[in-house]
Amino acid sequence: MAKGWRRFLEEESEHQWLAISLFFVFIIIGAFAIHGTSKLTGMDIKNNSALENSRVLEISYQDYEDYYSVSYTSEGTYLYHFADGERTDIINPNTDSSASGIQFLTELDNGSVATSTEENSILIIDGSTTSNISLNSDRGNFDIIDLSENFNEQENSMLLITDEGDHTSFRGASIDGVPSSSMPNNVEVEWQKIESLSDDEWIATGIQISSNSGQDNNPASPEIKPVVGHVIWTGGFTAPMLDKMYIAPSGEFHSMIRMGDEMIIAGTTQTTIFDSNDLTFEHLTITSSAAIKGECDVVWFFGTINSDSVIKWTNEGYEVIDLQHKMPIEIESYGSSSKMIYMHGMNSNGEYKILTFDYSSHGSIESGRGFLNFSFILIFSVIFAVMGWNIIERMKF
Repeated sequence: MAKGWRRFLEEESEHQWLAISLFFVFIIIGAFAIHGTSKLTGMDIKNNSALENSRVLEISYQDYEDYYSVSYTSEGTYLYHFADGERTDIINPNTDSSASGIQFLTELDNGSVATSTEENSILIIDGSTTSNISLNSDRGNFDIIDLSENFNEQENSMLLITDEGDHTSFRGASIDGVPSSSMPNNVEVEWQKIESLSDDEWIATGIQISSNSGQDNNPASPEIKPVVGHVIWTGGFTAPMLDKMYIAPSGEFHSMIRMGDEMIIAGTTQTTIFDSNDLTFEHLTITSSAAIKGECDVVWFFGTINSDSVIKWTNEGYEVIDLQHKMPIEIESYGSSSKMIYMHGMNSNGEYKILTFDYSSHGSIESGRGFLNFSFILIFSVIFAVMGWNIIERMKF
Protein backbone atom coordinates (compact mmCIF):
# COMPACT_ATOMS: atom_id res chain seq x y z
CA MET A 1 0.00 0.00 0.00
CA ALA A 2 2.75 2.44 0.99
CA LYS A 3 4.73 1.61 -2.15
CA GLY A 4 1.67 2.25 -4.29
CA TRP A 5 1.19 5.70 -2.74
CA ARG A 6 4.89 6.50 -3.22
CA ARG A 7 4.79 5.56 -6.90
CA PHE A 8 1.60 7.55 -7.39
CA LEU A 9 3.08 10.68 -5.83
CA GLU A 10 6.37 10.32 -7.69
CA GLU A 11 4.75 10.00 -11.08
CA GLU A 12 4.10 12.98 -13.30
CA SER A 13 0.47 13.90 -12.90
CA GLU A 14 -0.02 16.92 -15.12
CA HIS A 15 -3.48 15.79 -16.18
CA GLN A 16 -4.52 15.16 -12.60
CA TRP A 17 -3.41 18.60 -11.40
CA LEU A 18 -5.04 20.15 -14.45
CA ALA A 19 -8.30 18.44 -13.50
CA ILE A 20 -8.00 19.69 -9.92
CA SER A 21 -7.32 23.22 -11.17
CA LEU A 22 -10.33 23.11 -13.46
CA PHE A 23 -12.44 21.85 -10.59
CA PHE A 24 -11.41 24.80 -8.40
CA VAL A 25 -12.20 27.16 -11.28
CA PHE A 26 -15.62 25.50 -11.46
CA ILE A 27 -16.10 26.08 -7.72
CA ILE A 28 -15.26 29.77 -8.04
CA ILE A 29 -17.52 30.29 -11.07
CA GLY A 30 -20.28 28.31 -9.35
CA ALA A 31 -20.01 30.43 -6.23
CA PHE A 32 -20.49 33.62 -8.24
CA ALA A 33 -23.37 32.05 -10.18
CA ILE A 34 -25.13 30.81 -7.05
CA HIS A 35 -24.74 34.22 -5.43
CA GLY A 36 -26.19 35.82 -8.53
CA THR A 37 -29.24 33.52 -8.43
CA SER A 38 -29.78 33.66 -4.65
CA LYS A 39 -32.44 36.33 -5.02
CA LEU A 40 -36.12 35.52 -4.68
CA THR A 41 -37.69 33.86 -7.72
CA GLY A 42 -41.28 33.13 -8.65
CA MET A 43 -42.64 36.69 -8.64
CA ASP A 44 -44.70 38.18 -11.47
CA ILE A 45 -46.86 41.27 -11.93
CA LYS A 46 -50.03 41.51 -14.00
CA ASN A 47 -53.25 43.43 -14.54
CA ASN A 48 -56.57 42.57 -12.93
CA SER A 49 -58.39 40.83 -15.75
CA ALA A 50 -61.65 40.61 -13.78
CA LEU A 51 -62.05 44.38 -13.30
CA GLU A 52 -59.41 46.44 -15.09
CA ASN A 53 -57.54 49.05 -13.01
CA SER A 54 -59.80 48.57 -10.00
CA ARG A 55 -58.67 49.16 -6.44
CA VAL A 56 -59.07 45.92 -4.48
CA LEU A 57 -60.31 46.79 -0.99
CA GLU A 58 -61.00 43.27 0.30
CA ILE A 59 -60.29 39.86 -1.24
CA SER A 60 -60.72 36.19 -0.32
CA TYR A 61 -59.06 33.53 -2.48
CA GLN A 62 -60.62 30.08 -2.73
CA ASP A 63 -58.22 28.65 -5.31
CA TYR A 64 -56.11 29.75 -8.24
CA GLU A 65 -58.14 32.33 -10.23
CA ASP A 66 -61.12 31.72 -7.92
CA TYR A 67 -61.85 34.51 -5.47
CA TYR A 68 -64.33 36.98 -4.01
CA SER A 69 -63.48 40.67 -4.13
CA VAL A 70 -64.69 44.07 -3.01
CA SER A 71 -63.23 46.47 -5.56
CA TYR A 72 -63.60 50.19 -6.19
CA THR A 73 -63.81 51.77 -9.66
CA SER A 74 -64.93 55.11 -11.03
CA GLU A 75 -68.44 53.62 -11.21
CA GLY A 76 -68.52 52.71 -7.53
CA THR A 77 -67.80 49.66 -5.38
CA TYR A 78 -68.32 46.14 -6.72
CA LEU A 79 -68.73 42.89 -4.80
CA TYR A 80 -68.09 40.02 -7.20
CA HIS A 81 -67.01 36.40 -7.55
CA PHE A 82 -64.39 35.51 -10.17
CA ALA A 83 -64.06 31.87 -11.28
CA ASP A 84 -63.31 29.98 -14.50
CA GLY A 85 -62.28 33.23 -16.17
CA GLU A 86 -65.66 34.91 -15.60
CA ARG A 87 -66.83 37.61 -13.20
CA THR A 88 -70.20 37.32 -11.50
CA ASP A 89 -71.37 40.55 -9.87
CA ILE A 90 -73.04 40.03 -6.51
CA ILE A 91 -73.43 43.77 -5.93
CA ASN A 92 -73.13 46.10 -8.92
CA PRO A 93 -72.81 49.82 -8.07
CA ASN A 94 -74.97 50.78 -11.05
CA THR A 95 -77.99 49.28 -9.27
CA ASP A 96 -76.93 48.94 -5.62
CA SER A 97 -74.51 51.07 -3.61
CA SER A 98 -74.44 48.89 -0.48
CA ALA A 99 -71.00 47.41 -1.27
CA SER A 100 -69.39 50.74 -0.40
CA GLY A 101 -69.96 49.99 3.28
CA ILE A 102 -68.30 46.56 3.28
CA GLN A 103 -65.33 46.38 5.64
CA PHE A 104 -64.42 42.68 5.54
CA LEU A 105 -64.58 39.38 3.67
CA THR A 106 -64.17 36.36 5.94
CA GLU A 107 -63.86 32.79 4.67
CA LEU A 108 -65.93 30.38 6.76
CA ASP A 109 -65.12 26.78 7.58
CA ASN A 110 -67.55 25.46 4.95
CA GLY A 111 -65.80 27.39 2.16
CA SER A 112 -68.38 30.16 1.86
CA VAL A 113 -67.59 33.82 2.53
CA ALA A 114 -69.23 36.17 5.04
CA THR A 115 -69.58 39.94 4.93
CA SER A 116 -72.08 42.59 6.02
CA THR A 117 -73.86 45.36 4.13
CA GLU A 118 -76.44 46.48 6.70
CA GLU A 119 -77.13 46.60 10.44
CA ASN A 120 -77.64 43.35 12.36
CA SER A 121 -77.11 41.28 9.23
CA ILE A 122 -74.48 38.87 7.92
CA LEU A 123 -74.39 38.17 4.17
CA ILE A 124 -73.24 34.62 3.30
CA ILE A 125 -71.90 34.09 -0.25
CA ASP A 126 -71.35 30.68 -1.84
CA GLY A 127 -70.48 31.08 -5.49
CA SER A 128 -73.30 33.15 -6.96
CA THR A 129 -75.73 32.11 -4.20
CA THR A 130 -76.35 34.46 -1.28
CA SER A 131 -78.22 34.18 2.01
CA ASN A 132 -78.61 36.32 5.12
CA ILE A 133 -78.30 35.72 8.84
CA SER A 134 -80.43 38.31 10.61
CA LEU A 135 -79.26 39.07 14.14
CA ASN A 136 -81.90 39.78 16.76
CA SER A 137 -82.13 43.50 17.56
CA ASP A 138 -83.50 43.12 21.10
CA ARG A 139 -80.03 43.97 22.44
CA GLY A 140 -79.57 46.90 20.11
CA ASN A 141 -78.68 47.75 16.54
CA PHE A 142 -75.10 47.67 15.29
CA ASP A 143 -72.96 47.50 12.18
CA ILE A 144 -70.47 44.64 11.79
CA ILE A 145 -66.84 45.65 11.23
CA ASP A 146 -65.36 42.13 11.19
CA LEU A 147 -66.14 38.60 12.35
CA SER A 148 -64.37 35.32 13.03
CA GLU A 149 -65.81 31.87 13.67
CA ASN A 150 -65.14 30.03 16.90
CA PHE A 151 -62.16 27.70 16.54
CA ASN A 152 -64.36 25.05 18.14
CA GLU A 153 -66.57 24.14 15.17
CA GLN A 154 -69.09 22.34 17.39
CA GLU A 155 -70.02 25.64 19.03
CA ASN A 156 -71.47 27.07 15.77
CA SER A 157 -70.71 30.57 16.99
CA MET A 158 -68.63 33.57 16.05
CA LEU A 159 -67.23 36.75 17.53
CA LEU A 160 -68.08 40.10 15.96
CA ILE A 161 -66.44 43.50 16.08
CA THR A 162 -69.36 45.90 16.09
CA ASP A 163 -69.92 49.59 15.58
CA GLU A 164 -72.26 50.62 18.40
CA GLY A 165 -72.61 54.20 17.19
CA ASP A 166 -70.27 56.09 19.49
CA HIS A 167 -67.73 53.29 20.01
CA THR A 168 -66.67 49.86 18.76
CA SER A 169 -67.16 46.70 20.78
CA PHE A 170 -67.30 42.90 20.71
CA ARG A 171 -70.38 40.71 20.56
CA GLY A 172 -70.71 36.98 20.34
CA ALA A 173 -73.33 35.49 18.04
CA SER A 174 -74.74 32.03 17.50
CA ILE A 175 -75.38 30.69 14.03
CA ASP A 176 -79.14 31.00 14.63
CA GLY A 177 -78.84 34.78 14.85
CA VAL A 178 -78.89 35.45 18.59
CA PRO A 179 -76.22 38.00 19.60
CA SER A 180 -74.75 38.48 23.05
CA SER A 181 -74.59 41.74 24.93
CA SER A 182 -71.87 44.12 23.81
CA MET A 183 -68.64 44.44 25.77
CA PRO A 184 -68.15 47.83 27.44
CA ASN A 185 -65.29 49.66 25.71
CA ASN A 186 -63.52 51.13 28.72
CA VAL A 187 -60.12 51.25 27.00
CA GLU A 188 -61.21 53.65 24.23
CA VAL A 189 -59.90 51.45 21.43
CA GLU A 190 -61.22 51.45 17.88
CA TRP A 191 -61.22 47.70 17.16
CA GLN A 192 -60.75 46.76 13.49
CA LYS A 193 -59.80 43.11 12.84
CA ILE A 194 -60.30 39.79 14.63
CA GLU A 195 -59.07 36.19 14.20
CA SER A 196 -59.79 33.02 16.19
CA LEU A 197 -56.87 31.57 18.15
CA SER A 198 -58.34 28.53 19.94
CA ASP A 199 -61.62 27.37 21.45
CA ASP A 200 -63.49 30.45 22.75
CA GLU A 201 -60.39 32.65 22.27
CA TRP A 202 -59.73 35.38 19.71
CA ILE A 203 -57.07 37.99 18.95
CA ALA A 204 -58.19 41.45 17.86
CA THR A 205 -56.28 44.47 16.59
CA GLY A 206 -57.16 48.12 16.48
CA ILE A 207 -55.94 51.59 17.36
CA GLN A 208 -56.07 53.72 20.48
CA ILE A 209 -56.50 57.43 19.83
CA SER A 210 -55.43 59.75 22.63
CA SER A 211 -56.44 63.39 22.18
CA ASN A 212 -54.40 64.71 25.12
CA SER A 213 -51.02 63.11 24.45
CA GLY A 214 -50.24 64.21 20.93
CA GLN A 215 -47.70 66.75 19.82
CA ASP A 216 -47.56 69.56 22.45
CA ASN A 217 -50.75 68.08 23.97
CA ASN A 218 -52.65 69.48 21.00
CA PRO A 219 -56.04 67.78 20.49
CA ALA A 220 -55.73 68.55 16.78
CA SER A 221 -52.76 66.16 16.56
CA PRO A 222 -53.83 63.10 18.58
CA GLU A 223 -51.46 60.24 19.23
CA ILE A 224 -52.50 57.00 17.52
CA LYS A 225 -51.09 53.70 18.79
CA PRO A 226 -51.76 50.16 17.53
CA VAL A 227 -53.37 47.74 19.96
CA VAL A 228 -53.61 43.95 20.30
CA GLY A 229 -56.31 42.38 22.46
CA HIS A 230 -56.91 38.84 23.73
CA VAL A 231 -60.68 38.27 23.86
CA ILE A 232 -62.61 35.43 25.52
CA TRP A 233 -66.24 34.48 24.96
CA THR A 234 -67.75 31.19 26.14
CA GLY A 235 -71.16 31.61 24.56
CA GLY A 236 -74.61 32.67 25.67
CA PHE A 237 -75.87 36.20 26.27
CA THR A 238 -72.90 37.23 28.39
CA ALA A 239 -70.70 39.86 26.77
CA PRO A 240 -67.19 38.89 25.59
CA MET A 241 -64.29 39.78 27.89
CA LEU A 242 -61.06 41.58 27.01
CA ASP A 243 -58.56 39.44 28.91
CA LYS A 244 -55.23 41.02 27.93
CA MET A 245 -54.15 44.03 25.89
CA TYR A 246 -50.87 45.28 24.48
CA ILE A 247 -50.33 48.84 23.20
CA ALA A 248 -47.47 49.29 20.73
CA PRO A 249 -45.57 52.59 20.58
CA SER A 250 -46.27 53.35 16.90
CA GLY A 251 -47.27 52.02 13.48
CA GLU A 252 -50.18 49.73 12.76
CA PHE A 253 -50.92 46.00 12.80
CA HIS A 254 -52.09 44.66 9.43
CA SER A 255 -51.95 40.84 9.50
CA MET A 256 -52.77 38.03 11.94
CA ILE A 257 -51.57 34.47 11.31
CA ARG A 258 -52.33 31.56 13.62
CA MET A 259 -49.44 29.11 14.11
CA GLY A 260 -50.55 26.36 16.49
CA ASP A 261 -51.05 27.88 19.94
CA GLU A 262 -49.56 31.20 18.85
CA MET A 263 -50.81 34.16 16.86
CA ILE A 264 -48.36 36.19 14.79
CA ILE A 265 -49.47 39.82 14.60
CA ALA A 266 -47.47 41.59 11.89
CA GLY A 267 -47.13 45.35 11.78
CA THR A 268 -45.41 48.24 10.07
CA THR A 269 -43.00 48.91 12.95
CA GLN A 270 -42.80 45.53 14.71
CA THR A 271 -44.17 41.99 14.83
CA THR A 272 -45.80 40.65 17.99
CA ILE A 273 -46.39 36.98 18.87
CA PHE A 274 -49.06 36.03 21.41
CA ASP A 275 -48.74 32.63 23.12
CA SER A 276 -52.08 31.26 24.31
CA ASN A 277 -50.39 28.79 26.67
CA ASP A 278 -48.77 31.32 28.99
CA LEU A 279 -50.73 34.39 27.77
CA THR A 280 -47.59 36.37 26.94
CA PHE A 281 -46.59 38.78 24.18
CA GLU A 282 -43.22 38.48 22.43
CA HIS A 283 -41.98 41.29 20.21
CA LEU A 284 -39.76 41.04 17.11
CA THR A 285 -38.14 43.78 15.05
CA ILE A 286 -39.61 42.45 11.77
CA THR A 287 -41.42 45.25 9.91
CA SER A 288 -43.71 44.77 6.90
CA SER A 289 -46.70 45.89 4.86
CA ALA A 290 -48.14 42.38 4.50
CA ALA A 291 -47.55 38.98 6.10
CA ILE A 292 -48.92 35.81 4.52
CA LYS A 293 -48.65 32.17 5.54
CA GLY A 294 -47.28 29.65 3.05
CA GLU A 295 -46.80 25.92 3.51
CA CYS A 296 -44.93 24.08 6.29
CA ASP A 297 -45.52 26.86 8.84
CA VAL A 298 -43.61 29.44 6.81
CA VAL A 299 -44.63 33.11 6.95
CA TRP A 300 -43.56 35.58 4.25
CA PHE A 301 -43.19 39.25 5.20
CA PHE A 302 -43.34 41.82 2.38
CA GLY A 303 -42.29 45.46 2.67
CA THR A 304 -43.35 48.76 1.19
CA ILE A 305 -43.02 49.84 -2.45
CA ASN A 306 -39.36 50.00 -3.62
CA SER A 307 -38.17 47.75 -0.77
CA ASP A 308 -35.49 45.33 -1.95
CA SER A 309 -35.96 42.25 0.25
CA VAL A 310 -38.52 39.99 1.92
CA ILE A 311 -38.35 37.97 5.12
CA LYS A 312 -39.00 34.23 5.33
CA TRP A 313 -39.95 33.27 8.89
CA THR A 314 -40.16 29.84 10.55
CA ASN A 315 -40.15 28.65 14.15
CA GLU A 316 -36.37 28.24 13.89
CA GLY A 317 -35.78 31.87 12.93
CA TYR A 318 -35.98 34.08 9.89
CA GLU A 319 -34.04 34.73 6.70
CA VAL A 320 -33.77 37.96 4.71
CA ILE A 321 -33.95 37.26 0.96
CA ASP A 322 -33.13 39.87 -1.68
CA LEU A 323 -35.63 40.57 -4.43
CA GLN A 324 -34.59 40.42 -8.08
CA HIS A 325 -36.34 43.77 -8.55
CA LYS A 326 -37.59 46.30 -6.05
CA MET A 327 -41.12 45.82 -4.72
CA PRO A 328 -43.23 47.28 -7.56
CA ILE A 329 -46.44 48.09 -5.65
CA GLU A 330 -47.69 49.48 -2.36
CA ILE A 331 -49.63 46.51 -0.98
CA GLU A 332 -53.22 47.21 0.07
CA SER A 333 -54.84 43.76 0.12
CA TYR A 334 -53.63 40.19 -0.28
CA GLY A 335 -54.50 36.51 -0.12
CA SER A 336 -53.14 33.07 -0.93
CA SER A 337 -54.10 29.70 -2.40
CA SER A 338 -52.48 26.70 -4.09
CA LYS A 339 -48.85 27.63 -3.32
CA MET A 340 -49.44 31.13 -4.65
CA ILE A 341 -49.53 34.47 -2.84
CA TYR A 342 -51.46 37.37 -4.39
CA MET A 343 -50.79 41.00 -3.48
CA HIS A 344 -52.91 43.88 -4.77
CA GLY A 345 -51.84 47.50 -4.80
CA MET A 346 -50.73 50.56 -6.72
CA ASN A 347 -47.45 51.04 -8.58
CA SER A 348 -45.45 54.26 -8.84
CA ASN A 349 -47.45 55.28 -11.94
CA GLY A 350 -50.75 55.19 -10.06
CA GLU A 351 -51.88 51.94 -11.73
CA TYR A 352 -53.46 49.10 -9.76
CA LYS A 353 -51.66 45.80 -10.30
CA ILE A 354 -51.53 42.23 -8.97
CA LEU A 355 -48.17 40.91 -7.76
CA THR A 356 -48.05 37.11 -7.58
CA PHE A 357 -45.48 34.98 -5.79
CA ASP A 358 -45.14 31.22 -6.30
CA TYR A 359 -43.39 30.33 -3.04
CA SER A 360 -42.95 26.70 -4.11
CA SER A 361 -40.39 27.85 -6.70
CA HIS A 362 -38.00 29.32 -4.11
CA GLY A 363 -35.04 26.96 -3.80
CA SER A 364 -36.63 24.33 -6.05
CA ILE A 365 -34.84 22.59 -8.92
CA GLU A 366 -36.73 24.82 -11.37
CA SER A 367 -35.22 27.98 -9.88
CA GLY A 368 -31.80 29.23 -10.96
CA ARG A 369 -30.23 28.62 -7.58
CA GLY A 370 -31.83 25.21 -7.22
CA PHE A 371 -30.54 24.15 -10.63
CA LEU A 372 -27.03 25.41 -9.88
CA ASN A 373 -26.99 23.66 -6.51
CA PHE A 374 -28.06 20.42 -8.17
CA SER A 375 -25.47 20.85 -10.95
CA PHE A 376 -22.73 21.58 -8.42
CA ILE A 377 -23.50 18.46 -6.39
CA LEU A 378 -23.75 16.30 -9.51
CA ILE A 379 -20.50 17.51 -11.10
CA PHE A 380 -18.71 17.46 -7.74
CA SER A 381 -19.73 13.83 -7.24
CA VAL A 382 -18.76 12.78 -10.77
CA ILE A 383 -15.32 14.45 -10.66
CA PHE A 384 -14.40 13.01 -7.28
CA ALA A 385 -15.68 9.58 -8.26
CA VAL A 386 -13.49 9.63 -11.39
CA MET A 387 -10.46 10.90 -9.44
CA GLY A 388 -10.98 8.25 -6.78
CA TRP A 389 -11.30 5.55 -9.40
CA ASN A 390 -8.06 6.68 -11.11
CA ILE A 391 -6.21 6.66 -7.79
CA ILE A 392 -7.34 3.11 -7.04
CA GLU A 393 -6.46 1.91 -10.55
CA ARG A 394 -2.97 3.48 -10.42
CA MET A 395 -2.23 2.00 -7.00
CA LYS A 396 -2.91 -1.51 -8.28
CA PHE A 397 0.26 -1.42 -10.38
